[in-house]
Amino acid sequence: MLVIPIAHRSSVLDLHESEAQALMLAVRDAARLIGRAYQRLGIAVWQNNGVDADQIISHLHFHVAGTLDEGGTERGEVGELSLEATEAIAKRLLES
Repeated sequence: MLVIPIAHRSSVLDLHESEAQALMLAVRDAARLIGRAYQRLGIAVWQNNGVDADQIISHLHFHVAGTLDEGGTERGEVGELSLEATEAIAKRLLES
């Protein structure tokens, strides 16, 4: 799941105090939803700042994901899901 602020900020370094607080609460809430919906053993949260840190999109966003069954996460290309598949994920998260 991506957690994205409405106001444009290039990186976490550009957040105002109140934005940082609200964004971290949203990240926490996303992690809780994933944990309840998918019963993951762990939740990974990451965010990159700047090209040298592999930031590809210059708009602040946090990645929140449940860990794999064998632990950890995978990095790399993520396949595009159909609208129906993403709606099913949203429904599962909202019903958890």
